[in-house]
Amino acid sequence: MLFNMQNDRDTEEREPPENTGYGSPPEEAGREPAEDIYLNIPAPNLEEDWPIYYLPGLIPEPAGAWTSVITMVPKPIVPCFFCDSTEYGLVRFLNAAAGYNPFLIYINDRLVVNGLDNGELSEYGRVSVELQTVTIADENGYVYLEKQINVPDDGAITAALINTDSGLDLMEITDLYCNGGINTGCFRVCNLSITNRNINVLLNGGAAAFSNIGYREVTSFQYVLTGYYLVSVSGSSAYSLSVLLTTNLYIRGNTSYTLYVFNWDNTQDAIRILIVEDRRE
Repeated sequence: MLFNMQNDRDTEEREPPENTGYGSPPEEAGREPAEDIYLNIPAPNLEEDWPIYYLPGLIPEPAGAWTSVITMVPKPIVPCFFCDSTEYGLVRFLNAAAGYNPFLIYINDRLVVNGLDNGELSEYGRVSVELQTVTIADENGYVYLEKQINVPDDGAITAALINTDSGLDLMEITDLYCNGGINTGCFRVCNLSITNRNINVLLNGGAAAFSNIGYREVTSFQYVLTGYYLVSVSGSSAYSLSVLLTTNLYIRGNTSYTLYVFNWDNTQDAIRILIVEDRRE
């Protein structure tokens, strides 16, 4: 399960592309602090599918801006590719790069994701354990990046497309399952924002706190009791000290949560968040 939020003011297989170059794309183309609150709402039935709801009215919004929290279905990729051995790992792709058209993603010249837009995440696909070559291109065949990723044996990674000072890059993020038990979940933060290179994240004003999270940093998991939480993201630099985004989240037991922070536009404070819930099945 995934959902995202941004501070905003507006709201078949192919042949591999020709390698035409790397780097930047061709030319194209409120945040009020919320008070610490406690929601006395019964826990959902965890035996049933339960959507995450945005509760309007709890958080003041600046005039002229709007925020949204939506549930998302991950974009599918081939369930099993390059499974030519008994050893394989899981790989999924996150587009956290602003300023690009949707990407086509190839592994060893085979198309595995078609049209991954900013803020979208693919499903996991099984890949044989070894170095695999990933090619990132657009629908016109322009190649932005080729890079090898290391697929872990019986493990899982999220390969995130991110903005850097020199153009596009692919960052490997190890995905871990939570062992918190039925009454405790696990929560961590990954900062992929090139403009907000230091952020703070709080749950319920301090039930869990992540301070001064640097660009490309992935924090360790913190154990959090099951229940409803107000999640807030703020800047921790001279350019941005106020709360940038807030959302509501229910933490389930024995479930891992990763909050990704990245840009929807390459300007200061133009960030989005995407919370990914991973449960061991």
